[in-house]
Amino acid sequence: MADWTYIDGLADAHPGIEKTNYEIPRTDIKQAKPEVDLRGVTDGARVIRLAFRDGDVMPDHHAAAPILIMGQTGTVDISVEGADAPVTVTPGTGLHIGAKITHSLTALESATVTLLVLD
Repeated sequence: MADWTYIDGLADAHPGIEKTNYEIPRTDIKQAKPEVDLRGVTDGARVIRLAFRDGDVMPDHHAAAPILIMGQTGTVDISVEGADAPVTVTPGTGLHIGAKITHSLTALESATVTLLVLD
C-alpha cells in the first residue's frame, strides 16, 4: 500500500449548477442542500467535497471527530456553537471545529469546500 494518496475534484461545482439545454428548467432540484461526495480515505482523514448552490444550507449537526473545512470556491458562512457570529470561509481559508461541536453551513453563492474528517 502506498504512503501517499492523490485526490482530485475538490473544487468541482454542484452538478445542479451547470445546466444544459436538455435540463432547463431543472425539475430534480427539490432541497436546498449541498452535494456531499467522499473523494478519498487516507491515513488519518476522510476527504469530502461539499458542493453548494447559492443559498444551499447544511443545517445544525456535529461530527464525532474533529473536522477541518477548507474553502475551494465561492463563499460559505459557518455558524459554530459558542461563536458570536458566523465564520466566513473563502478560497484559501479554513476552519477547524472540534469533535461534537454543533455547526451549520450556508452558501452565500455557488461554492465548494473540502471537508477533512480527522481520525
